[in-house]
Amino acid sequence: MELRAYFEKYHDEATCIEELKNQRLQNGIICKKCGHNEHSFRQNDLKFQCRKCHSRISLRSGTVMENSNLPIRYWMICIELMTLSHRKMSILKIQYLLGHKRYEPIWLMVQKIRLVMKMRDEKYRLRAYSEFDPEFLQKIDRLAIANKKQKSALD
Repeated sequence: MELRAYFEKYHDEATCIEELKNQRLQNGIICKKCGHNEHSFRQNDLKFQCRKCHSRISLRSGTVMENSNLPIRYWMICIELMTLSHRKMSILKIQYLLGHKRYEPIWLMVQKIRLVMKMRDEKYRLRAYSEFDPEFLQKIDRLAIANKKQKSALD
């Protein structure tokens, strides 16, 4: 996917807020006070409100974006770039692409995303075995048999 497609996907802050809200609702939100799991979304202050005890939970709370003043759009684009890019991208380049003036907030955002990615990678380690395609194994067997025939013909 081209870089242009990332910016088209998250073209404004309202789209990003809606995407994050839908993801949070899909994953389920549990009230910290009463443990209830039904919430309504308050668009004016970007908070979920418990339908039982009426306590409020920020849209960003419990995510990597918690306690950040950067726009959610920056976070969404940066996460896309860091997870889908095959090459490492410098923080200066990300700052340039986002059009942000200061380096420090972008640096902190990238560090937080890297920390979360590292924790995820540690959680899902590969096992000691691998699965191969049966056709691949058959090709290896044929090559091994051909190598044995060549060695026996040379001897």
